[in-house]
Amino acid sequence: MLEKVIDIAEKKLKGYGWEIFYLKNKKLKAQSNDFKLEKVSSAEDNGFSIRVLNDFSQGFAYSTSFTEDAINETIETAKALSEITSKDDGNYLLDKLQQTEKVEYFDTFAINLPFEEKIEKAIELEKLVKLKDERIKAVRSSTFIENIVYTTLVNSYGIKIEEKGTYYTAMVSAVAVEGTDSQIAWSYNSARFLGDLNLEEIASEAVFHSTALLNAKTISTKKMMVLFAPHAMTELLSTFSYAFTADALIKGKTLFKDMIDEKVAYEKINIVDNGRYPKGLYSSSYDAEGVVKRKNILVENGVFKGFLHNLYTAKKTGLSSTGNAVRNDFRSLPSVDITNFYIENGNDDIKEFLSQADEVLYIVDLMGLHTADPISGEFSLGASGIMYHKGEIVKSVRGITIAGNFLDILKNIVLVGNDLKFYGNVGSPSVVVEGLTVAGE
Repeated sequence: MLEKVIDIAEKKLKGYGWEIFYLKNKKLKAQSNDFKLEKVSSAEDNGFSIRVLNDFSQGFAYSTSFTEDAINETIETAKALSEITSKDDGNYLLDKLQQTEKVEYFDTFAINLPFEEKIEKAIELEKLVKLKDERIKAVRSSTFIENIVYTTLVNSYGIKIEEKGTYYTAMVSAVAVEGTDSQIAWSYNSARFLGDLNLEEIASEAVFHSTALLNAKTISTKKMMVLFAPHAMTELLSTFSYAFTADALIKGKTLFKDMIDEKVAYEKINIVDNGRYPKGLYSSSYDAEGVVKRKNILVENGVFKGFLHNLYTAKKTGLSSTGNAVRNDFRSLPSVDITNFYIENGNDDIKEFLSQADEVLYIVDLMGLHTADPISGEFSLGASGIMYHKGEIVKSVRGITIAGNFLDILKNIVLVGNDLKFYGNVGSPSVVVEGLTVAGE
């Protein structure tokens, strides 16, 4: 099937640079309600795209059909677009493949499990949630997803890369009720191997967060010590992840412009993007353009060290690709984005800190993250959480606002936990931030 696309491209695109990207994604999704499977779907997304370069002018087209007519039409469309688009010297293809140690996570055991055994995971997760606390009166949704992905990248310079991977995700929302009050909280996670998908942990987090916020009240406005547990700091880090890309730099949309080698965070903060992280959700040998993936240190001991690049941004800035070309699927051109993006583990014992601290606000939920400004770093977020005193829960808090700047958060961190946890492809340990203004009454 793909060989036919390559054969036709070689004949029709003599004198042009070209790149073919093929993807097949087999997806299984199951949702349960009241311990019964409510919805089960199985689908396959299969297609190819072709990128044509004509003296720095680029054309792009894709198709889900592999008939000879469809292949010819797709190639001709990309070719025609390359004749009329503006030249951009950032457009070029990788001309030499660097050999590297293979990084591939493919769960052969799980993909061969009976269909019924896998979709039962949705029911299993729902049961775990409902049995944990009698105040859990409902589960709004319990979902299990399996993705089996195959990709091939081929270009006119003779480069051919074939990769495959498995991805398992579970998510759940729990509704807690006590008296006249009800609260909902959700949790999720993903893994490359089904056996690593910890349903117990996902259920526990959803239950803890929903029950902890029951009968919550607001507080008076004040500056205080705030604990961002891994899930909360991961959300914040993910919100500002685009600011670490060279695409944001070129477009003038990053708060880190002109800050290379400047201190931007607490000295014990290291922010990393690692495309080869062990069992990482976005780990593989090569990126979407054929560049070897690697570990990139973006913030080292609090100092900003640089941006993430694909081939285009590297050419535009006179640097090298960091292996961060990413494609959402075959329908899109490669862009520069994060792979496995995280704050490295620290050495502080957060539980010990909580047991001794007089007053700490543990953030359970952040709302309005989409309104944060990646250019200035400014944010104003609704929040809810738990007040701790000497390790004990004093009260639940809601109706509060946390406002500030992402750089101020990074600089005012005083503790970095040793409890790094990933949510999807973004992760963080717990961090404690001092002097954060929490607006309430």
